[in-house]
Amino acid sequence: MEYKCSMCGTKLSLANPGTLCHDCQVKKLAQLADSGPSYYTVADLTYILGLDSEESVKRLGRRGIIPGRLPGIKKHLYSKEAVDAWIKAGYVVKKIPVSPLQQKAYEMCARGDHGWMKDEEFEGHACSLEILADIQGNRTPMTCQQTCYFCGHIDTSDLV
Repeated sequence: MEYKCSMCGTKLSLANPGTLCHDCQVKKLAQLADSGPSYYTVADLTYILGLDSEESVKRLGRRGIIPGRLPGIKKHLYSKEAVDAWIKAGYVVKKIPVSPLQQKAYEMCARGDHGWMKDEEFEGHACSLEILADIQGNRTPMTCQQTCYFCGHIDTSDLV
């Protein structure tokens, strides 16, 4: 199934969290950029991303997909600077290491070496691990998929 921008009809990328294409979202950013405070509200992001409900924005924020969430009780506010950079970068959040273990993994990632992902000490700290099952009749082939926290590199291997 192919998704299209609700304003201009351009094909949407899979990374796009809303119903508007990147160019249409940037136009809406420009409309809101100079007005008001240094944060976006849920209503602002619903408008910018072209989403149907404010709950969609809250859910994306809780999952960490929309960056720059500002702490607050029952308030969902997002830093304009972080959201603007995220949209302009094509929905990519630059992740930086916050521990010595992540720093070690980050340095190897920057060199293009992802062999460290096979080491259990990095699991959950610098890479995620998913077990995928494909049920086919009497046989259930399973695949292990690891994703680098910093660049999104994916390693897959079959489980016996």
